[in-house]
Amino acid sequence: MRAFVSILTFILTLPLFSYQHKVDKAYDLDNEKYLNFLAAVQNSSTFSYFTVIKVKNLNTGVTKEICTKGNFLAGAIHRELNIGYDTKGQQKVLDFAKSKKDRYFEFKNKEALDNISFFDYKTKLVDKIQTQYNFDKAIEIIKKDKDFSIRLSDDEMKAFAHVLFNKGYLTGESNCWGGALEYVDRTRDDK
Repeated sequence: MRAFVSILTFILTLPLFSYQHKVDKAYDLDNEKYLNFLAAVQNSSTFSYFTVIKVKNLNTGVTKEICTKGNFLAGAIHRELNIGYDTKGQQKVLDFAKSKKDRYFEFKNKEALDNISFFDYKTKLVDKIQTQYNFDKAIEIIKKDKDFSIRLSDDEMKAFAHVLFNKGYLTGESNCWGGALEYVDRTRDDK
């Protein structure tokens, strides 16, 4: 009888273990996105990293999830909070961005919103691009080779980067040579 109760208890608790595993995976993805966000806003190279943020336009109440370069987000924060670009101001902006673990921002300043392309961002293109490209294949290449690059128009590049970011992958583009979206392994020392 004891064996029967033990087996029954084990069978009944299996779904709980499965649920916990799913919760852990979701947490890992959120953490990975936050770490990628941090890498994007801390990066000061001419090779800019893309990040995905949720932004509310306080003038209209419209909220969008958009993909922008980390340095453009920093510029928007400078404008919104009227913070200078000296060392102290840059640290203040970085600290403010780091405090946004949910990557949610509210902007009222039109220049700040323009800096992250809030008005021009094509949210429908993010859905459309997922039907045009095989993201599973792109991720397979990233995992296997730790390398991936694709040439796209600016709007498509942001949409592609948006999808990859939401799947936990950091990408960037060279501001000097532009035109190619490249995977970024933020854990590598030689980047």
